[in-house]
Amino acid sequence: MPIAYLHRDDPVPPLTPLPGLRVVEERDASRMAALQGRPETQIQERFTEGHRAYVAELDGVAASWGWVATATATIGELEARFMVAPRERYLWNFVTLPAFRGMGIYPRLIAGIVERESAVAEGFWIACAPENHASEAGIRKAGFELVAELSFDLDGAPVVKGLLPDGGRMAAVLLGLPESDDTVALCWKCVRAKRVTPMSCAAGSCACDYQRPETGCAA
Repeated sequence: MPIAYLHRDDPVPPLTPLPGLRVVEERDASRMAALQGRPETQIQERFTEGHRAYVAELDGVAASWGWVATATATIGELEARFMVAPRERYLWNFVTLPAFRGMGIYPRLIAGIVERESAVAEGFWIACAPENHASEAGIRKAGFELVAELSFDLDGAPVVKGLLPDGGRMAAVLLGLPESDDTVALCWKCVRAKRVTPMSCAAGSCACDYQRPETGCAA
């Protein structure tokens, strides 16, 4: 899982405006529950814990959404719960509906969130599964820089590995996980499915694609 960081003062590439697109904060638990197909009580619990929801609407129709953690956050795959610093934000649980994919809405939603939250926050974090190539591309387009890999070591334990100088330390502090210089798993999907050992996905050999569930590495 690449984990990326952006400071509000960092230069970001310009994104061409998409006609009819607007990013709004959604405070209605019932609407978010309907969009995500989750119980309203679960959505309300997120609000209570300090999470904020944002929706990208195209010509008034909800096309994509995501959440911003302002106090605590959880990465469910790792069962890792961590604190978010007061002047930082962790962006998570982004979804773009199939009919709106490939239009560039995702990076514009991220950029819209950063613009709004920058009034009070300085640093922004976001992550994606290593096999989620479309998400990684969108994160980069929004100006985020990949600073570390969040994955599993030889023993299957979660660790962070720096991609930039000091990137591993920054991610380790945020997540409360150890930093490692050793080889880490390149694909979460294969590890979770137990098709292969964590290290058997060699660089360039993994065929998994988050947007294509039928893909996967050979056992």
